[in-house]
Amino acid sequence: MATEKREKLAIRRIDFEMAFDRDADTYDAYETFAYLDRRTGEVLWVYEDDQEAEMEAGIPAAENRALCEGIAAAPARYLEIPGLDHGDRHDMLRAFLKSDWTDDEALWRRVYEAYTGSIGRWKKAVRDRSIVDAFNVFQERRAAELGEDFLRAQGIEPEWR
Repeated sequence: MATEKREKLAIRRIDFEMAFDRDADTYDAYETFAYLDRRTGEVLWVYEDDQEAEMEAGIPAAENRALCEGIAAAPARYLEIPGLDHGDRHDMLRAFLKSDWTDDEALWRRVYEAYTGSIGRWKKAVRDRSIVDAFNVFQERRAAELGEDFLRAQGIEPEWR
């Protein structure tokens, strides 16, 4: 079986994870996009609206515009980082609930049955901070795995800094 050739790229893990792990489909007053520079490994953030870049983040409108134009002019160099959607969060919770996070059958059943389609209601129903914390750790790990899978599917082998 042939293995795919991936380009090694040094990427700051915290920057990439911040971009990939964001809730991409949550309403945000200021539309932002994240891109990975395939040459430098830098994660770049741009605003859809130049004036919003200036108002929200203090980024001069001309600077945001120039960055957007640079990305548009070299699409092969810049990879848009998609972020996760709300459905991904629910998939992660369902995977956590089906995992072996506890050996206590009664506790597992109570926590499993508490999920009715709302993550917030599930957290309230569980009322045990250690279980919610365990889910958060699970979710962080899963998001990191999905991020690496995304990069590899794009032909990039991340070398985390």
